Amino acid sequence: MRILLINPSSFNLYTHIGAQMPPLGIAYLAAVLKEKGHSPEIFDMDVMPGKPDYKNYRIVGISCLTSTYLKGLEIAREVKDAGRIVVMGGYHPTFMDGEVLKTGLVDYVVRGEGEYVLPELVNHIEDDADVKDVKGISYMGGNKLIRTEDAPYPDVDEIPLPARDILPLSSYKAFLDERPMTPVITSRGCPFNCSFCASSKFGGLKWRARSALSVIEEVEILKERYGFGSIDFMDDNFTMNPARVVKISEELLKRDVGIKWWCLSRADTIVKNEDMVKVAVRSGLNMVFLGIESVEEDVLRSYGKREDTTTFANAITLLKRYGVKTWASIMIGALNETGSMISKTINFIKKLDPHAVQISILTPYPGTRLFEEVKGRITTWNWNLYDGAHAVFNTYHLNTKKIQSILRKAYLNIYLAPKRVVREIRHALEYHLVKRLVVNYPRKAIVAMRYIR
Repeated sequence: MRILLINPSSFNLYTHIGAQMPPLGIAYLAAVLKEKGHSPEIFDMDVMPGKPDYKNYRIVGISCLTSTYLKGLEIAREVKDAGRIVVMGGYHPTFMDGEVLKTGLVDYVVRGEGEYVLPELVNHIEDDADVKDVKGISYMGGNKLIRTEDAPYPDVDEIPLPARDILPLSSYKAFLDERPMTPVITSRGCPFNCSFCASSKFGGLKWRARSALSVIEEVEILKERYGFGSIDFMDDNFTMNPARVVKISEELLKRDVGIKWWCLSRADTIVKNEDMVKVAVRSGLNMVFLGIESVEEDVLRSYGKREDTTTFANAITLLKRYGVKTWASIMIGALNETGSMISKTINFIKKLDPHAVQISILTPYPGTRLFEEVKGRITTWNWNLYDGAHAVFNTYHLNTKKIQSILRKAYLNIYLAPKRVVREIRHALEYHLVKRLVVNYPRKAIVAMRYIR
């Protein structure tokens, strides 16, 4: 059966400044469908121009985040007008399946990870069989919302690698250390269950990791077949098992793969595992993303985070000692947070001077505890604005307009710091990137400031 899988146009700061990544979620689904004998295609609206002819497919699947949900509905309307079946999945449809299905534009919602669910649903549709036995789906039975039993989580070592052969890989322009970069997912699930994040609910509290060997083999394919010189290990917590990181690093060295790579990690894991950092650096570790979020203990506890400023500082200091860049993430707009508390966090980050800083506005995504906690304080249900760059609820001390203003000033405060400007100039001269410095960076800065107004 011919099936089209769509990634709607993204509404977020990073796609607006030209840092798109291939949508591995639907690439995994495509790989499983191919394995089951179907003919899937992928259309990524972030990088592919034009519009597909929906009449050429019996089923169109749309993967949505909260910020892309409304765009997904526009696509669903066009697909229904073409007389085709619409299946929607991803974070937002999983947790808002009733809202999605009551639009009348979506036939089925696949809840959670779909590698087992979607092929089973497709086979039932192909055979004109009753879908009530398909686990992990929601649909309307007349005026009644029907949710079947949850599907089991996929075995991450059994599912095939993403179908990158049907993705326009040359259209994605992400780089690490001036090398083309592409993402890899090596684990799923998260036991930490932070209040602002739906990953633990979507992928489960149990951390499910692929074998080190399967990870290495995928990396080798990406370098040898597709020419990627750097890898973004985009797991929620790549370093959950330090011994596995060491094994992956040692195998990269043994095989002389010769890549640069970055990952996400908890700060306390870095601090407690210096030996892991040492071998990771030798294998190509270039940057680590650390979720610092805030320096205020009360704010961190409200998020469910069990780390502190000493740990954050020690992690960045340790990584710098080994020449590893850090990408520090902070969030503003917690319920009990004041303007002075946010300033304290900004000053802390400036003092630590990580290579990059991401400042997000705390956003109540469906599926999170935060969503339930602040539902009565939400000021807009325009899902396009649920992207971490726009304030959508008033806190005890700050309204949305004030939070938005603080975000803009915080970015300017950090990125126009003299030390950071000098560093960027030196980097541009070293790598002969003067045009990027003089033309591209200012252009992207202007786009970013306009986007977060």
